Amino acid sequence: MADRSATDTAVRVDEDKEGTPVELLRSLAVFAEPPGDEHARLTEVLGFSASPQPSDYSDVFLFQLYPYASVHLGSEGMMGGEARDRVAGFWRAIGQVPPAEPDHLAALVGLYAGLAEREGSLDGAERTLVRQSRRALLREHLAPWVFAFLHRVGEVTAGTYAEWAELLSEALRREFAAFAGEGDDLLPLHLRMAEGLPDPRIEGGEAFLAGLLAPVRAGVLLTRADLARISAELALGLRAGERRYALRHLLAQDPVPVLRAVAKEAGRQGAIHETRRSWLGGMASFFARRAHATETVLEELALDGRSLLEGVDDGAIAASGER
Repeated sequence: MADRSATDTAVRVDEDKEGTPVELLRSLAVFAEPPGDEHARLTEVLGFSASPQPSDYSDVFLFQLYPYASVHLGSEGMMGGEARDRVAGFWRAIGQVPPAEPDHLAALVGLYAGLAEREGSLDGAERTLVRQSRRALLREHLAPWVFAFLHRVGEVTAGTYAEWAELLSEALRREFAAFAGEGDDLLPLHLRMAEGLPDPRIEGGEAFLAGLLAPVRAGVLLTRADLARISAELALGLRAGERRYALRHLLAQDPVPVLRAVAKEAGRQGAIHETRRSWLGGMASFFARRAHATETVLEELALDGRSLLEGVDDGAIAASGER
């Protein structure tokens, strides 16, 4: 768990302000980008334990958890695709030119802070319109994935990035609560359009493995750290490389215990999604249902002793582009 001093310091930074803590959010957005000179100053301001190093950033954001909405909300489980197009469309809808990576966490949090700042300078119909845009950004393109993502950051690392994840999660949760009662409870389009997890008994193992690594389809965010832990617990070898290849190799060695281990992880993450139902509502329920459905399928496959490797082609995996 992150050191509470970071949260306490950040609260003091904005204690005299009402509404959205714009500068706090802008500062936190910077930490989703590679470390630079600005990080040292912000580390002190925010009360984090140490300034992050490039190796820390690489381990968290390049090898474990990818800070892009499209990875978490796209049916491919990869950067880009239709999910990124939807996010880029939002930028254009509010009159802005989308950046090169419109769905990057830093860009989205920075945009949210900018909308909040603009809202504070307006009144009447213009203010209402900007507030609606800010709510849409948070509800449609951040809230469906960012809380689970930040929770997992706190699980796979310690120190500065764990502190950052806790603080950003708390700040965005307060923002989400501020919009309670505004608008309808319709699920975000990303979730309404998301395909379900393919059943390997019908659609084959290759389709299932691809879906298992797409959080919006499986309800589960599997990391390299998860696969490393499973391999260590089962005394199996873990291949270096992208997750799909590593998971396939684990299944090839001893499929039944691996299936059960991944099922257990799916159930664990499903239970965590359930804890968010009281404030995140239908979005949390969506991911909880998908995680538990994934758990059920994996347990059934383990019980049958069924292999997922039938029809899975190494060449297709290598060409998939999944990291």
